[in-house]
Amino acid sequence: MADTHRQRWPEAEAAVKKSVELKPTNPDPYNGLANVYNAQKRFDEALAMNSKATELSGTTGGAGGGNAESMYNQGVVLFNAGKYADAKVQFDAATKADPSNANAFYQLGMTALNLGQIPDAVAALQTFMKLAPNDPKAAQVQSSLPALQQMLPK
Repeated sequence: MADTHRQRWPEAEAAVKKSVELKPTNPDPYNGLANVYNAQKRFDEALAMNSKATELSGTTGGAGGGNAESMYNQGVVLFNAGKYADAKVQFDAATKADPSNANAFYQLGMTALNLGQIPDAVAALQTFMKLAPNDPKAAQVQSSLPALQQMLPK
């Protein structure tokens, strides 16, 4: 999907739609469409495509099962749409489906911060740091954690 890197959205959308036609039961092209729509801030269409991908991958959205990538992607779309409570549910499910997904923990932490849920944010960000101490976002998280930890109830 090279056209997405150059932000040639109409071409990328057409290419991914062709993939959907060729493999209508494969969730990957639907995830691709969700990413294209999300990048263009077409959040309702992104959610619809992500829901289809989730459905095809057998994800129920419940804890401990399903496709962590689809749940993570749906969380990103919801976060970008400002639907933080719904995004948090998806990121939480993604972390349970794949406890090694550092990005899901990072996004869970950022979402909890947006919701003012400091204890949840600290827990998720601490897990992110354990999983990905060398991630490009780790330095920013490491510098923010002490201040967030001071905000925790004693």
